[in-house]
Amino acid sequence: MDGAGLSHRSLSSAIFTLFLIGVVVTAVTFEVIAILSFSMGVAVGAAGLTLEALNARARVRRANLEALWPEVLDSLVASISSGSSITEALLELAETGPAQLRFRFQSFRSDIDRGEDLDGSLERLKVRFGDVHADRLCELLRLVNQAGGVGLLDSLRNQVLLVRQELAFTGEIASKLGWITGTAKLAVGAPWLIVAMLSTRPENASAYASVEGSWILLIGLAVSIFAFRLVQMLGELPVNPRVFA
Repeated sequence: MDGAGLSHRSLSSAIFTLFLIGVVVTAVTFEVIAILSFSMGVAVGAAGLTLEALNARARVRRANLEALWPEVLDSLVASISSGSSITEALLELAETGPAQLRFRFQSFRSDIDRGEDLDGSLERLKVRFGDVHADRLCELLRLVNQAGGVGLLDSLRNQVLLVRQELAFTGEIASKLGWITGTAKLAVGAPWLIVAMLSTRPENASAYASVEGSWILLIGLAVSIFAFRLVQMLGELPVNPRVFA
């Protein structure tokens, strides 16, 4: 949720939203088809699609933010090289940084103006970004600030190099895997679309509504969930863990 830009939403509200989606989809599907097991399968699929949409939003947002980090780090290097302090260099990003990120640094400036110390303001900045590169930068600035600024420029230049290497490697791999995982996920939902089409005929609907038909659909649901998770595990690139979150 942090990565998707929803850090202001609580986990309980997200769980309630998923539960509400499941209940509504179950009720609507049962009203149309009158097959409880199929309605439950569609509800689980709807909840899964909601989580997938949240993950997709987090991936897109993460990719967009990551592409801007070299520019942010270069700006910090330039500012600190000209004699600015860590706080002054960060405050300058509120005006001259990448347009998509300025409002987060403006929030950092508001924290400083309210009298928040640098450590507390950096912690809040990490939460607003919800990004591993922001975590690394904020922790680096915190450590260097506690050490009196020793080695700051060299550390920032090393981080710029690391970020650019990671972006180049990740972009190359993601472009090759994206269409494969997308096709595999569509294939998981294809059998349920076929069942929905078959259920439009009364005799098929009657068969699926029977005890045997319900068990087949429930087993199919379990297999679909397993296949979907397998596709996610095998087909998606691992995300760098936010060890400093």
